[in-house]
Amino acid sequence: MRMNRLALLSCLVSLASGAQSAPDAGVASGPQAVDTPSSTTPGPATTASPGSAALPEGRDPRADDEDASAPEDTEPQHGYGQLPVKTSEEDARFEHRRSKRGKKSRDGREDASREKRDLCEDEDLEDDDSDELSVLAPLQLDVDGRALTPTTLELHGLHRLTDAQVRAFIRPTPEERGTPTPASLRQTLRRLARTGLFSRVEPRVRVTEQGVAVLEVHLEEHPIVTQVEVEGLRDLQLDEILEELLHLPPRYPDEDGDEEEDEEFVATLRVSGARGTLTVTRPCPPQHPPREWLARMDKDTYRPGIVLGGVTAAMQRALRELRSDGYMLASLSGTLTPDGKLTVIVDEGRLEAVDVVGVEGAIADRVRDALDLKPGDVFLRSDARRAMERLEARLPFLEAKSVDTDSRDTARRRDARIVEERTADGVRHYRTQEQKRKEKRRRDNVEVELSWGELFESWRHGRDGDGITLEGRKLVVHVRPRRPDVDVSLLPIHTQVTGLAPGLAGSLRLWDGKDRIHTTLDAAAFLALRLGGQKIPDDPEGTKRQRRVNLLGGAKVEIPAVGLAELGAQAHDFTDTLDRWRMSDIDSSLYSALINRPDRDYFRRKGVAGFATFRWSDWLAGVEYHSDRYETLRSFSPPLSLFRRDSPPFPNAPVTEGRFQSVVARVEYASNAPRGTKVGSLFRTPETALLDIDGDWDHRPFLHAFATLEVGEGPAAAGADERFWKLVSDFSLVVPTSPNTGLRLRLRGAGGDNLPEQKREALGGWTALRGFGFKEFKGDVSMLASAEYRWHAFGLFTDLGTVRGDGEWTDARLGVGASFHFTDDVRVDVAWRTDEKATATPEARLFFVRTF
Repeated sequence: MRMNRLALLSCLVSLASGAQSAPDAGVASGPQAVDTPSSTTPGPATTASPGSAALPEGRDPRADDEDASAPEDTEPQHGYGQLPVKTSEEDARFEHRRSKRGKKSRDGREDASREKRDLCEDEDLEDDDSDELSVLAPLQLDVDGRALTPTTLELHGLHRLTDAQVRAFIRPTPEERGTPTPASLRQTLRRLARTGLFSRVEPRVRVTEQGVAVLEVHLEEHPIVTQVEVEGLRDLQLDEILEELLHLPPRYPDEDGDEEEDEEFVATLRVSGARGTLTVTRPCPPQHPPREWLARMDKDTYRPGIVLGGVTAAMQRALRELRSDGYMLASLSGTLTPDGKLTVIVDEGRLEAVDVVGVEGAIADRVRDALDLKPGDVFLRSDARRAMERLEARLPFLEAKSVDTDSRDTARRRDARIVEERTADGVRHYRTQEQKRKEKRRRDNVEVELSWGELFESWRHGRDGDGITLEGRKLVVHVRPRRPDVDVSLLPIHTQVTGLAPGLAGSLRLWDGKDRIHTTLDAAAFLALRLGGQKIPDDPEGTKRQRRVNLLGGAKVEIPAVGLAELGAQAHDFTDTLDRWRMSDIDSSLYSALINRPDRDYFRRKGVAGFATFRWSDWLAGVEYHSDRYETLRSFSPPLSLFRRDSPPFPNAPVTEGRFQSVVARVEYASNAPRGTKVGSLFRTPETALLDIDGDWDHRPFLHAFATLEVGEGPAAAGADERFWKLVSDFSLVVPTSPNTGLRLRLRGAGGDNLPEQKREALGGWTALRGFGFKEFKGDVSMLASAEYRWHAFGLFTDLGTVRGDGEWTDARLGVGASFHFTDDVRVDVAWRTDEKATATPEARLFFVRTF
């Protein structure tokens, strides 16, 4: 029976030890505070105030001396004048503990109580450079050259907190109880310094007449803040400032208390009629002061107390967060009265002037207008980025001028610190002091070190600081005439009539710094390679002719003063197609090389073209003249493709051959198209737009529409020349409802009279009536409507189209499908036809470029 009682007692002890609750630390609670609004509007100051202060007055710290007394230390001393920072004994203990934890991580058999005891050793305090320890002054030992170890600890300077409260909070661990050692005293001092309750922790040693060394710790408490007022808010909200001013560390104990505040668990035991009390106390001191000691927001109500870390640190934290959020010119000032009223004045940072460096006169005025940054505006980092984007969009002939790294970093970071000043009447004043820029070292002594932090910082902010510096509150924008733009790109051409024909396209754009006339030179060339024994059966001359070099070249000018977007001409002799509105060059070439399915018809076009296009805001209007000779091309055999090499060559439709001359009039609209967007290309056709712009899901609705009317003359089927005309209109609308979600619509209509074969209309295939065969329905007129809805990575689409041929309209055909988006352009589409030829197996393609 006795053994059973002992077993029961052991179980109860183990159960109680696992609970490890904690009692209240002994701080008297203050009265309830009044509610604080969570936001503010421009105008009067916003106030958060309680009824009165919350903490009790302190008492003489020597009242508890007897509790802190201990026998004199008999361990060897570690030097004169100060406690050792780290002893060899501590090094050994530290290494011993670390090896124990390493063994536990390997086999998981370390005792849990030993782990908790190790956590009390404050090993994270080994860094003597910690800001939290800057309040700890060195311990001075000056006792006639004798080195003494204090055996008694006294706390001096307490006013609002009591000696008992502080001792209970920093109580020693079981290993530190008993005779104090330099290491245990050092831990105690460090705990005091890390509490965030004191602005100064100054240890001193006093020797009594009996020769006993007493450690006096003189403390200066952070002031109690009974009321908070925030003034000057315009864009910011009150709760944003209070959140930083009254910030508590992550996972801070809740108001109701958690395991860190439940310091003690008391249980009553009754065994065989005998009654006793079992008390289990946590061996580790709490990591944070009790919440009720601290100034904080509790459900939109301000609770008075000590600001953790002090008012200076709180305002420094708020200022740092403001500037990190992009308020590059923000500053804070404030006043704390002896009765605890804290008034914080927020200056969100307003520009005083905007200067432009690098250009003068009217161009400088246009730069200011494009930046749209005016004196008196609150300046954000994002404003700098958007301003430079507007500048490049509206004045593409200018570019940001690189500034030295120090100036750019100064503009980006704007380092500052909060300075506290005290007056004789007890009032504390706080102000923002900008850090002086460090002098740049001589170039021959500069060492460049690229850290991961700097790399991520550049990725995060991108070009926010390019071309912009701040001189006080004056914004200085550095620009210069744009240097020539050189653009060279690869032409991945693979067709059924040329096989693999790689090439290069390049352009040179020369900018005029005074925005009078800008010049562009374009050129392209590609050559059909002799691979895989491809040829035209029984026609060696035709094979040789289709492998001729393809050349294009042109020049044009832009004259902004009269709204002329392009005036120029080009000459060409190359393999061309009118199906670019269906599928991009990249996608067509890819599927031609993979599965022998280019979904395009090609012909040879040789001639010249002249054009003039005017631009007014988002509108383009222009006229073109074309004089071209068309030639039919035949598919090579066998197909040069990775798969389906045994399949027949993809058919290429014949064209009406001969020389055609035509005039094309066009009008085009693109909402919010930047002025710097390139107008036109070497591969212009009446079926495609001049502006290559795609709507962005992440921005506002985007409309892009164009219409062309071509009137020309050329050989007819009977042989004699006759006149023809063709009208093409294409409208596309993107309506985003949220990032990566929205609706995309398209309506296209085209048709004419006496059309040559190459200009006739046809529907079917990607992306003209998806799900049906390539150009399955042909005629002189076509109508096509498409709708797509995208929800993040997934989308649904439908196409509806009809063609008029031989005087009759075909039945409207409906195609449906779904898509999976990797990006807005890169996606996988699957489509089904819905007529009598429908099957359960869909058509599927992976696309890299969107054509509408």
